[in-house]
Amino acid sequence: MEVSLQQDVPFQNNKIKGCILPWIHLFGSISGNFYLCCHAEYTPITTIVGTHNESLGDIWNGDAYKKARLDFIKNKIPPECISACYKKEKQGSDSNRLKANQRFNKLAPLQYKTNKDGSLDSNPTYLDIRFGNLCNFKCRMCGPGASTSWYADTTSSGWSKTIDHYSNNDNFWVDVPKFIPELQDVYFAGGEPFVQQGHYKMLELIIDSGYAANVNLSYNTNLSYSKFKKYDLKTLWSNFKKVSVWPSVEGYGKRAEYARKGLSWSKFEEHTKLFKDNITTVSSVINIYSISSMPDLILWCKRNNIHFYGTTQSEPPHQKITCLPKESKQQMISMYKKFVNEYSSILTFEDLQQIKHWLSYMTSSDDSNLLHDFKIETERLDSLRRESFTDTFPEFATWYKTL
Repeated sequence: MEVSLQQDVPFQNNKIKGCILPWIHLFGSISGNFYLCCHAEYTPITTIVGTHNESLGDIWNGDAYKKARLDFIKNKIPPECISACYKKEKQGSDSNRLKANQRFNKLAPLQYKTNKDGSLDSNPTYLDIRFGNLCNFKCRMCGPGASTSWYADTTSSGWSKTIDHYSNNDNFWVDVPKFIPELQDVYFAGGEPFVQQGHYKMLELIIDSGYAANVNLSYNTNLSYSKFKKYDLKTLWSNFKKVSVWPSVEGYGKRAEYARKGLSWSKFEEHTKLFKDNITTVSSVINIYSISSMPDLILWCKRNNIHFYGTTQSEPPHQKITCLPKESKQQMISMYKKFVNEYSSILTFEDLQQIKHWLSYMTSSDDSNLLHDFKIETERLDSLRRESFTDTFPEFATWYKTL
């Protein structure tokens, strides 16, 4: 799919210019810094648009946000957005920009209401605040910055206390109530939101405000809990307009358990059934750990009437599917061709487009020189966790053993 790095959508007829998120969305990362979105946080060139020490209102109409809005209006692209979305689109992958623009298309008129200096008179309608790195999993593609469970396995020093810049931040909780009357969407991700104090504090604040019936909740979760301490999730959720749960899992069965240390596939299936009314989509990071068993996960999703969505991984770089050797890439292409032919009757156009995007991205570059780093880290973690990459992924054993 050829995508220009210029703006390709006009203002008119509810078409969004660039990306809608700077007009509706605040993202506070685990680090305590605010970025244009979660995909912009780790790009090579990015802008911190605010910190947890600042007023949310000051961040919302601060210089960085105003500049981003004016850039999009003037057919310029913020540098972090090129790396986070536009380059991925050019490589054939979906992007957060495209998904957000499709989802929030009706809010496009907000771009008309931008003041000359880039400020807005309206408040954000969509909050994404990461309430720390407390998490009960230690996924291979993660690290201590996003999971406290990683502390025991990291080679970095200084990891001992949970990171959480919002749950007990008085400045933050003074500002949030001002936004609630206009709030439409709140997104929770981790760490693991089901075990985080700030997540429950936010839910109770919105419920107590009387506006919960106007608010949609969405989650990215490892789905390992249904209740936590005094909180019953289904009871809390009954107050809100809609609750959408996107469980995260990389691949299927034992391969998923290897990628996400702490995952029990049987418990994952059990909780999927428990929350079946809230789950519409399972999300996966498409990397070396997931690419070969995604067909099994897709079939599992089909049996359970659940959609799937896969995002190609960019960090850590040595786990990207672009790192696979040429022979393994061809093996994956052949496997997916066979899969598509065999199950063409149940695969939708969107399913096929996703698969096409993954394979297009996989073959877009040769990063096999990073596999040496992949093996060093894999052997270190296998030794600590008493696991085996080659036993779990025999289809990759040949190239792995020769590294």
